[in-house]
Amino acid sequence: MTSRPGTPLLAAVLAELDGADESLKRELASQLRPFLADHPGRLLDAGEKAQQLGLHPDTLVRMARAGRIPGAKKVGREWRFPADRSDVRPVATQTPASSRLLEPARAPRRRDVGRASVAAIRGRS
Repeated sequence: MTSRPGTPLLAAVLAELDGADESLKRELASQLRPFLADHPGRLLDAGEKAQQLGLHPDTLVRMARAGRIPGAKKVGREWRFPADRSDVRPVATQTPASSRLLEPARAPRRRDVGRASVAAIRGRS
């Protein structure tokens, strides 16, 4: 077995990392994340994907609920997004004519109905 340069250093770092607390491990992971190769199946949380697309995380989640983000999956209470896709489906701007025909016509709202009924109850009609 051949020894590579830096192997004792790596062993020392890993040994030190084993004894470190969880917050230090998380910070190290966040510092190293940009240098990791994105795997095709890797899923990002809403904050990471929103940063990648230049959106606010709440906007991204609303778009996922509407079905505009291909590959978005809900895992428990959170949404996960594929790291390798950055396409967003456009929103439908108009409703189809057939759905408008099925809607009942709304009567115009009269604002003076409340005042007239109160006056009638008080006997001032």
